[in-house]
Parts: sequence; C-alpha cells; structure tokens
Amino acid sequence: MRGRAVTLLIVGLVIVGSAAAAAIIHLLLGLLTLDIAVPANQDGRRAASALAQVFAAEHPRVRIRTQQVPDLAAAAATLDAGGNGLAIVRSDAAGQNSQTLAILRRDAVIFIALDARIVGVRSLRGHTVGLLDGSPLDTKLLDLILQHYAMPPDAVRRRVLTLDQVPEAVRRREVDALFVVAPAASASWLTLFAALRKGGKGRPKSFEIDEAAGIAKEHPTLETLDVPKGTFQGSLPSPADDVTTLSVSYRLAASAAMPDWLAGEITREVLTSKSRLATLDGDLAGIEAPDPDDKTQALPIHTGTAAYLSGSLPSLSDQMQGAVYWLGLVASGLASLCAAGAALYQRIRPRQPSTRVMRLLEIWIAVPASDAEELGILEGEADGLAAAAIRAEALGRVESTEMRLVTLLVSHVREAVRRRHQAIGNMRTNGADAGDRSMARNDAAPDV
Repeated sequence: MRGRAVTLLIVGLVIVGSAAAAAIIHLLLGLLTLDIAVPANQDGRRAASALAQVFAAEHPRVRIRTQQVPDLAAAAATLDAGGNGLAIVRSDAAGQNSQTLAILRRDAVIFIALDARIVGVRSLRGHTVGLLDGSPLDTKLLDLILQHYAMPPDAVRRRVLTLDQVPEAVRRREVDALFVVAPAASASWLTLFAALRKGGKGRPKSFEIDEAAGIAKEHPTLETLDVPKGTFQGSLPSPADDVTTLSVSYRLAASAAMPDWLAGEITREVLTSKSRLATLDGDLAGIEAPDPDDKTQALPIHTGTAAYLSGSLPSLSDQMQGAVYWLGLVASGLASLCAAGAALYQRIRPRQPSTRVMRLLEIWIAVPASDAEELGILEGEADGLAAAAIRAEALGRVESTEMRLVTLLVSHVREAVRRRHQAIGNMRTNGADAGDRSMARNDAAPDV
C-alpha cells in the first residue's frame, strides 16, 4: 500500500509540474519585448511609434521598444549582427540577414528638370543636381543610375539642399535638376512644388528613367514604378504625363533567427492594422504584403511571413493548443514512466522489516531469560504491537507480508511466554520439594 501511495504522489507531482510549465510558457509568450531599430529622424520615430501603439492596443503584453540608430544602413546592421528584433530597412541597403515581414511603403525615384536643356538622365552630364537632405543612400542611388548610363560620378555636380533652401537655390540657378526619393502619394510633394514656385519655377517637369527596367534587372533591390499623370499633389497636375521610373521600398524586417510563428503573427498584425497605421503615420498608407512567390535572393521573405501569406501557418491560438496537447502527451508519458519506475523499485529494492516486526523478534528472544514480572511486561508490549498492526491494516497502511509476520511472531511470543511461565513454575515446585526433603533428613538424624 505504501508503494501505491508513493506512485500516486509522483504522478500527481508530474501533472502539477506540467501544468505549471504550461502556465509559465503562456506567460512568457505573452510578456514579449521586441526592439525595432529605426533611423534617428522624424520619419523613423513616427513609424516606430505607430507600430508600438498598434501592438500595445492589440497585444497588451507585447511591447515594441524603439532603438534609434544613425541611419537605415545601421538599422540593417543590427540584424546582420545577430539581433532577434525588428528593423525598418530600405531595399537598397537591406543587409545580408534582413528578411521581409511587410512592405511599409514604396518611394519613387524622381528627377525634376529645372533647366529646359535637361530632358533625360543622359543630359544631366555637366549639370548640377540638388539632393534633398543629402541622404547617403540617395547619393549612392544617384551614382548607381549614372553608372548605368556610363557616366562617372564626377560627371554630375551635387548640391545638398534642405526644403527651405530650395526657393533661393532655384532663383539663383544654383541647381539644374532635383533628385527626389519620396512616396508618390506623399503630401511632401505639395510642399516641394510650392517651394519651386516660390523660387520662380512655375511648372517643373519630371522626366522618366527610360532604362528603369534594365537597371532593376541588374539591381534586384530596385523595382520599376509607373507614376500616372497628376499623381503628385499640387495646383497643377504633375507629372504632366505618365512616367516610368525606379522605386525603393521600406520594409519591416527581421532576422532569420526569429521563430516562424512570431514572424507570421507580426505580419498578420501589420497587414490587418493597415488603416490604423496609416492614420498614425501617413507614410504608412502604402503598406502591402510581400509577394511570397518572389524568389529574389537580394530581398528574401521570412519563412514565417511566407507561410502566413500562403495560409500554411497555423494561428497563434492553434499553435498554443498544439503545444498544450504535446505537453500533455509528454506529461502523461513521464507519469507512466515514473509509475513504472516506482513499481519496479518497489519490486527489486531490499525489503527492510518494519519496526513492529523487529521489536517482536527482540521480545521473542528476550522471553526465555525473563522472570515472571518481566514476562508480563513483554507479553503486554507484544499485544500492543499486534493491536497497532491490526489498526494499520484496517486503514490500509500496512502490507500483507508485515501483517503475516506480526501474527506469526505474536503467536510465537505467547507460546514462549507460556513455556517460560511453566518453566518458572517447575523451578519453584522442584525447589519446594528439595526443601521438604532436607527438613525431613534433619528431623531423622539421632541426637549426639
């Protein structure tokens, strides 16, 4: 009976431990902090803040923590360094370990001619191009385009301008064209064209990159983009005609080390919260899902995102149910193994006699050397041990083997006590007879 109790105790502990482990896993999955690396500028902070607010509302126990880095290249470097967080990267500087979860926006690459002699990329040779804000990535992108047209970087002069400097630079003819990389539907175009009009350029002309398809094929991190007539906001339609150009995409990326279920859940949350994200940050109005069939190695899609988009990734609740199911199977197996081990141990372990049995043996051995008074004490103790064993058996707390030994030893003790009493009685009788014979001999002796 004691072995059965031990087995039940072990099984109960395994079940309780499994339940505690499941609860801990559930809490750990819910208390999740994700770092998102973003450039330390207004656009990066705004996008990160919008993502953090959406996740705080939909997943209160998931925290998005902003990690500001110098630029987009540094954001991609955090993933290349083995980080398990998120990063906002640009397609032409995505790094080696950036895998796409969602496309946040696409920026059109637009040339704006301020000199009538400029009608295409080739005619930029010998002219000055203004670069808004002087982003290093925009400078590299301009060099890449010029290189495709067989122009060395020094064939075109550069002038870095802020938006406030544009009117004066146009008025003084310090720049002949502008190179702008921005979302096609952004309100920033309205501000830019207002600055151009202020500088005396009433209707600037946007010209297309006529070899955009060839450049995109040569550099897969770039894509072609058709900008319809009048896409850019302003009082006058711009561009005046449809324009084919290049585009770069801003992407929410993670490293390959991120689990598929987490990547799929982040993708689902971003895509389903598109309208709210656009309200918080207008530049996020162009959120779209990456193409799971796109096999471009330069911009790989995370396997969790691809599985979610193809419908082959179970939902988080389904995965939790599956985890609980497998945890239950493991717990059941452990309980069975523990029960079998306990039973085997009970079978092969050395049997130690109980305290009652050992004491009865001591009493049995002590009886032959005891006097009449001690015999009464020993017999009473043996009866007490027998009564205790009977009560224990009634409560199921004693094994049948022990009960048989107690019964046998008690009967032997009683028999030994009986024989000892008889021996003591015989000794007394023999002693009395010897005394009577001695007195008789004394009485018969003659007087001297």
